[in-house]
Amino acid sequence: MNDGKQAKDDDQPRLTIDEAFALAVEHFNAERYSEADSLSAAILKSYPQHIAAINMQGSIAQKCNRYDVAVEHFLRALDIDRNIAILHFNLGVSHYYNKQPEQAKKALQAALKIEPGNSHFNSIMNTVKKNPYPNVINQTKDNEAAKTLQLGISAHRAGNIAEAIDWYNKVLVIDSVNTAALCNLGAALQQQGKLEEAVVAYNKAINLKPEFEEAHSNLGNTLIELGRVKEGIVCYQKAISINPSYASAHNNLGEVRYKQNRLDDAVLSFKTAINFKPTMAEAHLNLGIVFNKQGLLDKAIASYKNAIDIKPDYAEAYNNIGLVLQEQSKYEDAIANYKKALEIKEDYSEAHSNMIFCVDLIPDISSDLYHTERKRWNTQHAMPLRKFWPYFKNIADPDKVLRIGYVNADFKHHSASHIFGPVLLNHDANNFEIYCYAGNSVEDDMTQQYKDVATGWVSTIKMDDTALAAKIHSDQIDILVDTAGQTQGNRLMAFARKPAPIQITAWGYPHGTAMEAMDYLFADPIFIPKKERKNYSEEIIDLSCVIHLNPYISYPDVAEPPVLKNGYITFGAFNRLEKNSQEVYLLWIELLKRLPDAKLFIKTLKLESQERKEEVENFFIANGIDKSRLMLMGRTTHKEHLKIHNRVDIMLDPFPHNGGMTTLESVRMGVPVLTCEKITRCPTSASILHVMGMDEWRAEFKEDFLTKAVEFAADTNRLKTLRAQMRSRFDSSVLGDPKLYTNEIEAIYRKLWKIWCAKNK
Repeated sequence: MNDGKQAKDDDQPRLTIDEAFALAVEHFNAERYSEADSLSAAILKSYPQHIAAINMQGSIAQKCNRYDVAVEHFLRALDIDRNIAILHFNLGVSHYYNKQPEQAKKALQAALKIEPGNSHFNSIMNTVKKNPYPNVINQTKDNEAAKTLQLGISAHRAGNIAEAIDWYNKVLVIDSVNTAALCNLGAALQQQGKLEEAVVAYNKAINLKPEFEEAHSNLGNTLIELGRVKEGIVCYQKAISINPSYASAHNNLGEVRYKQNRLDDAVLSFKTAINFKPTMAEAHLNLGIVFNKQGLLDKAIASYKNAIDIKPDYAEAYNNIGLVLQEQSKYEDAIANYKKALEIKEDYSEAHSNMIFCVDLIPDISSDLYHTERKRWNTQHAMPLRKFWPYFKNIADPDKVLRIGYVNADFKHHSASHIFGPVLLNHDANNFEIYCYAGNSVEDDMTQQYKDVATGWVSTIKMDDTALAAKIHSDQIDILVDTAGQTQGNRLMAFARKPAPIQITAWGYPHGTAMEAMDYLFADPIFIPKKERKNYSEEIIDLSCVIHLNPYISYPDVAEPPVLKNGYITFGAFNRLEKNSQEVYLLWIELLKRLPDAKLFIKTLKLESQERKEEVENFFIANGIDKSRLMLMGRTTHKEHLKIHNRVDIMLDPFPHNGGMTTLESVRMGVPVLTCEKITRCPTSASILHVMGMDEWRAEFKEDFLTKAVEFAADTNRLKTLRAQMRSRFDSSVLGDPKLYTNEIEAIYRKLWKIWCAKNK
């Protein structure tokens, strides 16, 4: 039977039912029973009366010595059609090995009635008559090993890893060369984080069975976790050479290629996995992730939807659709997908964090509403962990050397690191010890700088939140600092377990966490106005400026305003693309209409994609702006990115999410930033401009923004004078003086510690 159905994307072919069953047979004959069972189950999901697939499941159960289960499958198939001899025969064999000789004879007689001349049927019938019970002496060992293995598999599937390991070891006592037990043992040890032991188990299985592709692929996974990437890739390639249709190995190889930023190779691997196993939801999801990074958003959504078609309760796929829709400024649709993910998986804190970030992007939402969602996050995810808060053994000495822990996934060249980094690099080593809990998989020369100044360095990539909190607590950290907030990659669920006496959220995200476990939030009087502070659960600590810039990066010289050479004003917009909603674009379009000679230069990572470029261009064209007035650019090196600021006269700040690092870099490059403060939540740019003595660049509302932009654009002498002054202004302020900024932060740390000591004598 061929239903002719194909995937929605022509680049992602689906197998027909006949092709899928043929592949299941191939897996079965090669003793890849889990693959065969998965394909059979997928066929039966669409065609519940597919007799051959039911027979396949019975035969798999039979091969695994699960004869009672096999009987159920064969009876189900016979209920559909009782005139198929092989079903009666298979049922008879299963009854026989299940020690039910009378039922076995009855089933075999039914098979022989349909095919009386079948010599194999007659041979088995004679065996049953002569020896009503299987040869127990010869089968005891195999049966005991098979049953024990099944107990291990059942425990493993239930998430009882320690119990599963115990059963697998018992199998190996019975049968020391049982390769299935060795492979499963390796998988369980890997889940426990015992990676070297897992490698030993997989290698034993491979030595016994060199063509065991699953063991090769799993060994590859473990080696990748150990950082032995090249060896891991070789394992995947070996598994594929043994079985070119082994979808899991193709999928695993694709994941490595993605992490290596070899996106085209990753796409090929995921498509190959899908070609061989169309029902592999994970491969569809992974393909969507690559498409998203490539800026192919429609293809990304199609892949995620394919994953959901296969696995309707795939919460991660709904979450990822939300991320794509969010990038497209389709905020309400994105939120609907995040909510769907949370309906499926109530404890999916990451999806909830993504929803919070998305809510914050909606221009017209009230501050009460976006704080309400944070409070809901706290109630749903953090508060249940209140019972795990530990007793602190930290010595309550107000003058002791303090242990400060920083939790982040970007201890490398990254915008977040460039903001909080100076506090680590300039810390007072006589009074403060620095512990870094690093979640970044990529390391660079900046990572090494952090390692050089850190007392303790812990990679958290393989740690879940429980393990991370336990490690922080065992390190007896005095003050723990979150530098991510509700952004992707946060470890707020570790903070929810309150592993340190004092916990602070700083620099990463402006709106606080609403967590009762989070004690303080760093801000400044402009960043969070007094009237807004009633909505925050954390105690707000005011700094001179909420953020600061790493001055150790090499900055190019500041050039004169390009208007002096071009004869027209160039406005710039270098923030992340998702901050630029249609409402933001419409304000900028109005500005371009008021200044018919002006141009707009939009530079951001996502504009690497031609699809995204055309999307932006088409919106401006549809609203009366000629394409020639737009300059669109994607990724460059950071050095080139800084140099490109010399092609911009005035930077335009988006809303309600404005710039942070983008604004810092702009003003240090001498490019003034115009921000619309009153429609911006937690106005970071306004804080920076205030420190710079540039309050006139803080507009009140949209009309004020337009008026100021036109006024500043017309005064080229003013732009020239200001541009010549801004670098020195910046470097002489707290924004560009790392020692001054760090001293302020560390004085606050000491003050907060003394308060804690006074309460805990």
